Amino acid sequence: MTKFIYLLSLSNFFWTYSQNNKAVMEINYETKIISDSLNKDKVDIYTSTLLCNNKQSVYFSREAKAFYNGTSSQTISTSFGAILKYPKSVASIYKENETLTASLPVGKYIFTFEEPTLKWEILNDMKTIKGFKTRLAKTITDTGDTFFAWFTPDIPITEGPFRFKGLSGLVLEVYNASKTIEIYATDIKKSEEIIEPLHYRGDIKAKSKKQFLEARKNYSENPSMYNGNLKIVDENGNDKTKLLTERIKKINTFLD
Repeated sequence: MTKFIYLLSLSNFFWTYSQNNKAVMEINYETKIISDSLNKDKVDIYTSTLLCNNKQSVYFSREAKAFYNGTSSQTISTSFGAILKYPKSVASIYKENETLTASLPVGKYIFTFEEPTLKWEILNDMKTIKGFKTRLAKTITDTGDTFFAWFTPDIPITEGPFRFKGLSGLVLEVYNASKTIEIYATDIKKSEEIIEPLHYRGDIKAKSKKQFLEARKNYSENPSMYNGNLKIVDENGNDKTKLLTERIKKINTFLD
């Protein structure tokens, strides 16, 4: 009964806010990424938020939003002195009607471009997640990675984390075939927060996703290309730049 009342109320909210940029729902997700597939013991974990109504959505890290809004107070030591600590994840996806705009990092720069729409195949598998009946779908991205998504028709919105949208229900879980990327919904609640893109400082408007992918490839081969001469040091003044450069070169798992 509680879930029925919630879904009925949610439906009414979608109608109410369909003509403005207020969110109806907030879904928080946890992402686990094994950046180096040869070292599966090292897992990066971060949280992201999806705000949506029936026309717009934005998927982002609240840590990144605070960083770019200038409200973050966390710092690290560098050769230029203390600077704001860079968030674990700065990527975001903004959706308006059927257009998905991705903002993804290459070094210290953010590339913004339009994401291609995913094509889904609905599979026969079913299971219950957080009390919701879900179905399994499969897609192959434009970069050749196979992903699976558990979505619930109980919440009939075409939304999900990152670019995983377009199904006939909210996506609650996503993972790729190698399980080096896993995304899970942790909580769902009503929201009236404003939906807007993250305000990056001087992001690069890429002509296409291909331009972003080329820049990322160049960065992986030569990290200093997109990081300038910035050197990272620890609390004792020891240079950590070389260590971070080697770590970047080992990254072979990408969420794009």
